[in-house]
Amino acid sequence: SSGINAEYGNNWLEGAREDLLDTFVCHSIEEVNSLITAHEEFKACLQEFHQIFVDIQAQQQEIDVIATFGCNPYTNLDVDALGNRWNELLQLIPQRDQLLQDALVKEEKKDELRKTFAKHANWFANWSSDEQRKISESTMGPDLSLNEQLTYLGELLEEVEGYKPMYEELENLNKKIQNEVIFNNPYCKHTMESLNVSWEELHNSVARQKNAVENQILVRDSKGINEEQVREMKGAFDHFDKNDDGRLDHFEFRACLVSLGYNVDTEEHLVNHSPAESERQSDFERVLQMVDPDMTGQVTFQAFMDFMTQEASDTDTAEQIIASFRVLAGDKRYI
Repeated sequence: SSGINAEYGNNWLEGAREDLLDTFVCHSIEEVNSLITAHEEFKACLQEFHQIFVDIQAQQQEIDVIATFGCNPYTNLDVDALGNRWNELLQLIPQRDQLLQDALVKEEKKDELRKTFAKHANWFANWSSDEQRKISESTMGPDLSLNEQLTYLGELLEEVEGYKPMYEELENLNKKIQNEVIFNNPYCKHTMESLNVSWEELHNSVARQKNAVENQILVRDSKGINEEQVREMKGAFDHFDKNDDGRLDHFEFRACLVSLGYNVDTEEHLVNHSPAESERQSDFERVLQMVDPDMTGQVTFQAFMDFMTQEASDTDTAEQIIASFRVLAGDKRYI
């Protein structure tokens, strides 16, 4: 019985020692708490094993009194060796306690960093969406004149640039998160990469819209047309600007010209074209040389306006061009 108990006790001590010296890496408070719970359950078993060790000591004392042989033939373990391992175990336990508490404090700090980033990131994402809405509202409907739109967008651009310190604070928080090797944030669906895209899009969107209004004012003043005509032309342009990037590709531009009654055929019909169709293709290429001389594949609103007003001065009146837009729009104010 003494040999069996000694073997059991030795195996238990070896397993416990390995567990206490086992290294761990945690990425959340929950993971650390799980290890702490297991450690507390282990400590709760110490009293039970201590009783087994006391029994082994008592059995060994009885053997020492009555035995005539020098060692126990059933085990090569002795009580002193078990006692040394037990004492080592008692020293390792508080060390493990401290390691787990340190890990818990570290994860709690990481969690606070996650929450701080999430708070700022969620606010910034909502603010960015609101600003994008303001940009859309700045040019919706006929209520604001071009000059009023320009003033509004100028103020909006200043407002956006005024929030740059908030964005920089987010960047600093993100650097801290990277330094702490934090991989996930359950409090926030936004990443610094997505926020960076939102920031760039917002700033560029305001600046681009402001520049577009400035160009419309320039066209209005230089071409001698009124704001209603500019607005109608902008509505037609936006109608064919399917991806809303402020530019028409050549296919979109062709479709716009066709809708306005220009004698321009489709791409499909121009693959196997007749001499007459070749002439129409040449006409379209002539137009492209005017609106896209560098053949970038894109037609800006400025180039579109220059072409339309030039056409109006050469072959028609501005009012007749606008009438074509209104036919396309079905007599509504916008297409």
